[in-house]
Amino acid sequence: MSEAVEVVQVAGTSNANKILSDGWTLLAFVPSANNAGQPHVAYVLGKGEAAPEKENVGLMPPARLRK
Repeated sequence: MSEAVEVVQVAGTSNANKILSDGWTLLAFVPSANNAGQPHVAYVLGKGEAAPEKENVGLMPPARLRK
């Protein structure tokens, strides 16, 4: 995902799943360790820029509705 504008790293599947359900994309999972030295898997997630809203381009209302 080269268009990621925000990246986070979390530990634990429940944390990763929560962020994934919010629309993030899994970029990588890597071995890591917490402050006590306990090994765990770290999940790296990215979120792209929100797509701009599209206007109704190319749609013409019927003549009776045009002002």
